[in-house]
Amino acid sequence: MAFKRLPEFYEEPDVGYDVYRLHFNENLFLPEEYYREVLGGIESWEARFYTQPNNASLAARIEDHMGLPRGSVVITAGADDGLRLAIQLLHFAEERRLVVLEPTYSMPRILAEQLGVEYVQLPYGPDLGLDVDTAVKMARGGAVYVCSPNNPTGHLVKELEELASRLEGLLIYDAAYAEFAGLWRPKLHEYGNVVEMRTFSKAWGLAGLRVGYLIARGRLASALRALAYPHPISSYSAKAVERALGLEEYVRRSVLEMRAVRDEVAGRLRLDKYVGEANFITLRLDGAEAAAAELYRRGFAVRALGGRPLCRSCLRFTVAPMGVMEKFLAALGEALGIKLI
Repeated sequence: MAFKRLPEFYEEPDVGYDVYRLHFNENLFLPEEYYREVLGGIESWEARFYTQPNNASLAARIEDHMGLPRGSVVITAGADDGLRLAIQLLHFAEERRLVVLEPTYSMPRILAEQLGVEYVQLPYGPDLGLDVDTAVKMARGGAVYVCSPNNPTGHLVKELEELASRLEGLLIYDAAYAEFAGLWRPKLHEYGNVVEMRTFSKAWGLAGLRVGYLIARGRLASALRALAYPHPISSYSAKAVERALGLEEYVRRSVLEMRAVRDEVAGRLRLDKYVGEANFITLRLDGAEAAAAELYRRGFAVRALGGRPLCRSCLRFTVAPMGVMEKFLAALGEALGIKLI
């Protein structure tokens, strides 16, 4: 069979579990007692039969917990599945165009290519400001993707609501890190042209369960549900997330602990860096790839990022409890050949 071209395989780094995993921004502050309460069993019939279509009970539970309108939540297999649905929706838009504010998460570009949607890059300003006028003009009848707090800069995009109010097309708002910034309840769904992405993989500490959800209004939510798989997540994952919603206080405490450690670590790093509202710090330094490889040899998996606006050569690491951070800072100093205060 002849193809014009085939998609490239996106390979996630497989670092195993014998190193300190500081590359995926998982929540490393939740106690074991939280997981003991969340990870109960399921009944035999729940394993035997398919789940409810669209995991409707979990969607309703999230709507009640978050104070959202009925029918506004669409369950997805992690946030990336939700991002796929939102970009796929552009096949029904006036233009198959996705404007992405950079530097940011890599999956919007990858999914746009896989789904046959035009990817257009719009850099943040030197002060990490978003040029709303330009974004609106570039998007036209397509969509704009914004991550806030942004990965890898960590900053909150203060122009988000202005963009939502002025955009003719769709705003895909990636709120994966929102809870770390104290944004516990979605609110941009009030705009009829916004799809907000949330996940239980980050602050809620349940990345292995692969549960995310989209929030949108009325017809937009119905359209996303029509594109979604009928049984996106397992009975086990749905039940565990329902238990987690009743244990939010654990998650809130872990976020406060993380923020305290993040601020202390940032204060000790006399390096050019991005420190925002998320659970990571991104260093701007030459030779990020080599530094990441050196850190891996010392037992720490981190993420080297490069070739992007405002992030030509960057090294991002997840904030972990202070005992781990002390070891990491020592290894980082050795890898860079400097003394860290």
